Amino acid sequence: MTQLLNIEKCVRNLRDVNLFRGLDDKRLAAVAEHCEFVEISADEYLIREGAKAEHLYVLLTGEIAVSKQLSLPHLSSLQRTDRILSRLTGERHPVLGETALLGEPIRRSTVRCTADSALYSIDAAGLRQLTEQDAEIGHRVFAHLSEMLLERLQAANNDVVKLSAALVFALEE
Repeated sequence: MTQLLNIEKCVRNLRDVNLFRGLDDKRLAAVAEHCEFVEISADEYLIREGAKAEHLYVLLTGEIAVSKQLSLPHLSSLQRTDRILSRLTGERHPVLGETALLGEPIRRSTVRCTADSALYSIDAAGLRQLTEQDAEIGHRVFAHLSEMLLERLQAANNDVVKLSAALVFALEE
């Protein structure tokens, strides 16, 4: 359910979002102009893998599960299985679907609410345009986005090493 946005409340919430860290209230208000407050019930999907990516999201309250399909598209005879990769709560206001800001057209994972949740849906094209118009917003948002993506890449690399080691161990048995 979408509701009218209170810009002042949105600015207060955006102050706690790592992606917008360091922006003054005037610039946060400009970002808030591209936000929409959304409430989603438990067991509803926020993002579906393979869908078009037009928004990024800030989780304010609630809990979500991020999952990925673990089958190869060309092997349709195998059962498609989703595996949960992570669970996040609104406590630290995580950003979801951030690759939409980079112009990534397709969602690479599924996000399902596991509890009633409140979020900001941010129009990616509008925020991208704002980052082009205001160099300070652009610098901070893309610097923080780079940090976020680097952390996720490092975690993925660690997972690949663990999985490779487990595979080698299993094959040696």
